[in-house]
Amino acid sequence: MFERSVKFMDINKKSKVNQLGRIRQCLDEAGQMVDVFPVGELQALRERAASNHFNLVVVGEFKRGKSSILNALIGADILPVGVVPLTAIATVLQYGQQAQLKVAFNDGTEQVHQLDELWDYATEKGNPENIKDVAEVRINWPSPWLKNGVRLVDTPGIGSIYRHNSDVTRDFLPKADAVLFVLSVDQPVGQAEYDFLQEVRAYAGKVFFLLNKADLLSTAELEEASTFTRSVLERAMGGSQPALFPVSAQQALQSLRYRDEEHKGQYEKALSQSGFTPFGRELEHFLMQEKGNALATALAKGLRRLVVQARFNTELALSSLNAPVAELQQKLDVFAEKRVEISQEKHDFRVLLAAEIKQLIDTELAADIDAAAAIITTQVREKVQAQFHAARQASLHDLHETLRQTALESVRNGWDSFRKDEDKKLEVAFQSAVKRFSVKVDATVDALYHFSADLFSIPYETVNANAAWQAKSGFYYKFWEMPGSIVIVGRSALHALPKFIGDRLVLKASLRYGDELVDTQAGRLRYDFVQRLQKSESDFRKIMLDRIDSTLEGIERAVTKGLEVNETNSAEAQKQKQRLQHNLEQLHGFDKRIV
Repeated sequence: MFERSVKFMDINKKSKVNQLGRIRQCLDEAGQMVDVFPVGELQALRERAASNHFNLVVVGEFKRGKSSILNALIGADILPVGVVPLTAIATVLQYGQQAQLKVAFNDGTEQVHQLDELWDYATEKGNPENIKDVAEVRINWPSPWLKNGVRLVDTPGIGSIYRHNSDVTRDFLPKADAVLFVLSVDQPVGQAEYDFLQEVRAYAGKVFFLLNKADLLSTAELEEASTFTRSVLERAMGGSQPALFPVSAQQALQSLRYRDEEHKGQYEKALSQSGFTPFGRELEHFLMQEKGNALATALAKGLRRLVVQARFNTELALSSLNAPVAELQQKLDVFAEKRVEISQEKHDFRVLLAAEIKQLIDTELAADIDAAAAIITTQVREKVQAQFHAARQASLHDLHETLRQTALESVRNGWDSFRKDEDKKLEVAFQSAVKRFSVKVDATVDALYHFSADLFSIPYETVNANAAWQAKSGFYYKFWEMPGSIVIVGRSALHALPKFIGDRLVLKASLRYGDELVDTQAGRLRYDFVQRLQKSESDFRKIMLDRIDSTLEGIERAVTKGLEVNETNSAEAQKQKQRLQHNLEQLHGFDKRIV
């Protein structure tokens, strides 16, 4: 839809988007200097720059035209639309050179499918009540508008008869960087939308409101609808002016037939009539000013820290070429003593990190699971007993199956709800530990550089930057139904029992089945959480310790290289000086471009 207006982004020379582009280019160039920069830290920065996502989440009540809005934004009829509630799973549109559909499941697996199979996984018709256990659907699409890391997220509508659809939408809100809240001119803002907006505001820093189907009203009617909607939204937003745009997704999609150079005038006119032109400009302006700010700043600091360290090592190597061999050897002996001291710090780091993760597992996780198990057991028993009284008139066979299903679904729902909340809680706790230990490692690295600066008389500048490493989410729990302990006697024998005896036996066995199922899932959840935390701890520990080791090796290598050249000949020394001077010039060039 906005391929032409992407040029508007490119000409804004002062935007953070352009700074982000410059930093990415610097990172690519630094990647070619394998003997200058530490490979691991540089790769972490490059991955962070490449994988950055800005989630622009589309929400609203069902049948407001959310999917049509997204189709209009990317300029293609990809997402399913219809007259009944369709979207059942969050669908993410992200950049890819080739169109592709990826389906992510709750067990951590992924499958690649043809784009026309989207209906089979993302819609209520193709995947009723998510019986296929889909976590998320992702579509790669070659739109320039998505190329800078913007991800458009289509969520199920709230307020339909499918309650799980509303749950999916609410679960995605914490991931929203900004929200497109879709309303409709043919249905004034209702209480459900008003209440939902309060939830949206708790997560999204920026909310755009689209008043869709504007083509259904006359100019006067549209003005009246916009005024009413704006007043309601202003109250809901605590008095702040809402960014409201009357649009017609249908008109925007129809304008695509003119999208070529020959019909440029007709295209721009049709697009303007749809209301998407002012909305597009406002959205692009926001993305330019806000999206790149945090990432560009963080990457600039991280890269500059590496540049400063690389420059120190390069200047140290140059200095070593001119220093007396005996003096260098003496200083290397002192540095070796520092190595021993650092080894102890690394040991302390490992012990303290392992102890913190163990405490997180043994205290918070264990207590949370025990508390949840007690609550879920009570809830399951209450639901089974209530169902027993409601269905007691049924045959023993039917009563048996009804109670079993009640227990099964109650346990599943209880633990699924707990898992989502606990997942977020532990993620926050782990990231907090990561941040604290990253600061400790940074302090150790800086102390090592300052020690070396004093030892070798080379200036060093401290640059504070957040570590590029982040914990990888990966939860693999899958509900596991135990063999049915509810089957207390053979089916024929059960049917032969007197009803009043069979009833009680079935109820007793159903309650026991629920208790055992609660305990089984508690064990599985604990195991999977522990595996995830321990794997994350191991990954983080390795990367952090590698940072210390690469610092030690870089400083030591700079000096030993000087020793080696000093022991050869002046021609080789001159050649080495020229190479180091060239590296210094490149490093100074990075400084100018990333400021």
